[in-house]
Amino acid sequence: MRKIQFALKILFVFVLLTTLTGNAAGAAPPTPRAKWTVMVYMSGDNDLEPYIVSDIETELAFTGSTADVQVVALADRGPGYDTSRGDWQTTEFFDVTQENFKADLAHADADWDEHHLDELSMGDPQTLIDFVTWTKANYPANHYALYFWGHGWNWHPGWVMRDDTVDDTDVDPSLSDTLDMEEVKVALPSIGFIDMVGFDGCNMASIEVQMLWHGHATALAHSQEWVGWEGIQYDLVLADLAQNPDMTAYDVAIATSQSASADKTWSAVALDSRFDTLITAVNDWSIALKKGLAVNRKKYDRAFGATQDFWQAPMDKDLYDMAYEINRLVSNSNIKLKSQAVMSAVNAVVLDEHHTNGYPDAHGITIYYVSSAAGKDLDYTYYLGLDFASQTGWNEFLDAYAK
Repeated sequence: MRKIQFALKILFVFVLLTTLTGNAAGAAPPTPRAKWTVMVYMSGDNDLEPYIVSDIETELAFTGSTADVQVVALADRGPGYDTSRGDWQTTEFFDVTQENFKADLAHADADWDEHHLDELSMGDPQTLIDFVTWTKANYPANHYALYFWGHGWNWHPGWVMRDDTVDDTDVDPSLSDTLDMEEVKVALPSIGFIDMVGFDGCNMASIEVQMLWHGHATALAHSQEWVGWEGIQYDLVLADLAQNPDMTAYDVAIATSQSASADKTWSAVALDSRFDTLITAVNDWSIALKKGLAVNRKKYDRAFGATQDFWQAPMDKDLYDMAYEINRLVSNSNIKLKSQAVMSAVNAVVLDEHHTNGYPDAHGITIYYVSSAAGKDLDYTYYLGLDFASQTGWNEFLDAYAK
């Protein structure tokens, strides 16, 4: 018994000394874990620069960080468009608080600057990796939302998160850098799981983009059409989160979609088992379409011609509407059955969708389409390397159809 008491005394002294030593050394207490951390990746080193400062100050800072919801942004600006807030033209990290917050260098996070260059390319996957991993380490939370703020055009190379200042001697500085699909794919294992991903950029609501994030996120929010200057109204989303920090990823995706009320289209989709059902349905549909091509080509032509597409993007077709038109015009019972399965799967996956009268047949998800051999350009070649192309029969149908 005395041996046990002696051991307990020794243990007590050790714990006490360890605690005192830690305090004497100035060890920082653990960072409190929030319920949500909202990350905004802002690529404004281009013609979107005039909106960087205003979106940070009037939307992100309208609610700002709370104990339950932390709000951070990595913002990149460049020369030539906006000279406000000291005309800083670097890449800065902001912990966005509410009271009197200014998007200037005085409010930028000095800890980030100590470990990173002043000018980074937002089209470099390493910048995305550094931002997300550093944020997760310094602003831990139960759930994470990641917003991509910048230019976009779903999977097409040379558009997404365009950065006009390339700080790399190995690259022609006159060229823009973009965050293309294969670069995001490389970054995904490093950034880890993200509960909700929002795209504040044009034409990002495609099944190809969704396929990329499947298994790496719970829900997405995005637009089938181009996104105007208003885009996502972060102040509305963050106000909802501040009021109810127990919102799910689905809830945040829906709130994000609904906030973008000034745009022509917007949608939120689930990437859970319902999305698996959609991919299976599209694959089966593709096989059936290819098998019936010789008999139904002219009907396919009519169906695709009637399918909803989008401004300056005729190759982006609404997936549900395409299946609907095929089902309406083709009499083959198997093709009709597979078309109906696609429509049902789209309805199950789409959590929220709205569109203006100009797009009456938009349903929230686009799919790539090419009608002739002349359309098999460099983008088509790039498309063949996407996960969606390799894991479904859609590209094989397109290859047979577009001749």
